[in-house]
Amino acid sequence: MYLMLAAVIIISVSIILLYIGNHFRLPSIVSFLIIGMLLGPFGLGLITDQSAIETFGEVGIILLLFTIGLEFSFEKLLHSWRTVIIGGLLQVTTTIVAITLVTSYFKLPFNEALAFGFIVSLSSTAIVMKILQERREVDTLQGRTLLGILIFQDLAIIPMILITPMLVGSSGPDLNGIPFQIGKVAGLLLIIIILAKWVIPAFLFRVARQRNRELFFISIAGTCIVIAWLTSEAGLSVTLGAFVAGLIIGESDYNIDALSHIIPFRDVFAAIFFLSIGMLLNTSTVLTDLNWIILIVLIIFFVKILTGMFSAAVLGMPARVCIFTGLALCQIGEFSFVLAKTGLDSHLITDGIYQLFLAGAIITMALTPFIMNASPRVVDLYYRIAPRRALYPGQHEPEDVSDSNLSGHMIIAGYGATGKSVARAAEITGIPYMVIELNPEIIRKEKTSRHPHFIFGDAAQREVLEHAGIYNARALVVVVSEEDAIPRIVRLARQLSPHIHIVARIRHIRRTQEILDLGADEVVSEEFEAAREIFTRALRKYHLPEAEIQKIVSRLQKWGYAKFIKNPENGMTKSSMDTMLHSLRIHTIRVEPGSFSDGKTVAGLELKKRFGIADFGFRHGEVTVFDPDDNQKIRAGDALIIFASDEKIEEMSPLFRACMTDD
Repeated sequence: MYLMLAAVIIISVSIILLYIGNHFRLPSIVSFLIIGMLLGPFGLGLITDQSAIETFGEVGIILLLFTIGLEFSFEKLLHSWRTVIIGGLLQVTTTIVAITLVTSYFKLPFNEALAFGFIVSLSSTAIVMKILQERREVDTLQGRTLLGILIFQDLAIIPMILITPMLVGSSGPDLNGIPFQIGKVAGLLLIIIILAKWVIPAFLFRVARQRNRELFFISIAGTCIVIAWLTSEAGLSVTLGAFVAGLIIGESDYNIDALSHIIPFRDVFAAIFFLSIGMLLNTSTVLTDLNWIILIVLIIFFVKILTGMFSAAVLGMPARVCIFTGLALCQIGEFSFVLAKTGLDSHLITDGIYQLFLAGAIITMALTPFIMNASPRVVDLYYRIAPRRALYPGQHEPEDVSDSNLSGHMIIAGYGATGKSVARAAEITGIPYMVIELNPEIIRKEKTSRHPHFIFGDAAQREVLEHAGIYNARALVVVVSEEDAIPRIVRLARQLSPHIHIVARIRHIRRTQEILDLGADEVVSEEFEAAREIFTRALRKYHLPEAEIQKIVSRLQKWGYAKFIKNPENGMTKSSMDTMLHSLRIHTIRVEPGSFSDGKTVAGLELKKRFGIADFGFRHGEVTVFDPDDNQKIRAGDALIIFASDEKIEEMSPLFRACMTDD
């Protein structure tokens, strides 16, 4: 009964605060942390038993990492080995050393200072990956860099647990047991490889053949739980096991269906996890020791941002990725609470220091979404201070990255699937091009004697565009995967070269106007293009003649592209574009007997003069015509197919209703 009451309270308060938070554009993670603080034992005290909440929260972390594994792949992970080993090792060790030195300065014993180094070195995989998923940046360069470092942090928990007994003054770790521990890990890896290669694909194939959704869901969830349990038994974290389980299933043919089953549960349980973290905070500690908490938060931010940036820089990442990596890793991780609780139980950490740590840690978690969202402005500030750092070291010399003979060429910013297709098309047609790409692996793979025109750098920086020949280029195609970088690239390119033709790809229609205002000549929206393709395929299901379908699609495409260029010929003001794009849709209006339209010709309706409707279709019985003649008579029972807004249709509808007279 208590659990049901707790669920009712949590859901009710969550709905209210999430609605308010969404209105003020507050990240959902922050909202859940606030809800936890309000409802927990140190807030209003409405939820006092945290054990059940923490259990559900752990399930949320497992499902979150499981879905990330589903969307990733072993191949991508193998490509990221340098990030995992070198980047992760540097980030963890430098953070431990820095925090140990800082805390020792405040007269803490060395063993306690080292324990805090362990605790602070870990970042929150749940928070960082959740934000990257919302930003659709898991598979970007910065997303892969962060994931690699976070994976290493999960692995680093093992030696930290082994070293902990030495810090509390016991006899230390059992050295005789270390080979056994290593053997367990090796055995686990062997079991996982066997499962991934032979057992799980065959098992899922047989389950899928049963065509039973409940059986499939239980099998997917069971696979995740079993592998998470195996990793836990081997001394690794359950979240690492869940991630590995996701990787295994992600390599099968059933990853998409598995993802669709898990996502609803993942979101609910992940929300409970952030609630449980918020409940740990003793609000009275914040009020009584505010100065110390502010100092702790500043130290954590300063150290972790610097060590994160340093690790990414050693990996050869550009400044933009280094800054984003440092800012994203600035918080305390969820497993840091486990280490801190172990220190408290063993009397290594006093209760007062433990509460100060909790307050500082939760504040860093709550501020992480805002800090990650501020990264573009931080990058811009950095490049204004140090503009020459826009290029990768070793590419400052123009002859290394640019060809002085290039003129009238095309610059392609981003070399993903779309950028590669544009480059191949330019190659086929004989158009010279220059590619700007942030991923060093792509540069190393693609830059050859046959394809020499590749620049490693940030297209949002002046020096990079200048080396790419922006002043002599005819066109710039912006197809970078980082959505936040697109406006900066377009604005800078337009400032440097007023004559260049800029084509930018974006995901959502709502950003069209922003990109056009910044200087783009054309904007291609993935959302609009997908809608056009879906609309085309849906029409074919109605057995319309292919020629008629092409006419409709051609007109829709012509109309749509007019809205995605800088100077649309129809004279529509730019401010109304976004509204129109979202409000227009296809309507079918039937002519009623005795209405004004009954018996009129198409020309007699004067739809263009009265309502600005120039194109529409006409249906008589089973016959549909999408370009009716002006002399075509309209009878009761006929229907007009019109592409317009709901408001426009409401204004027109009296013409087709009975008892309407001509004024």
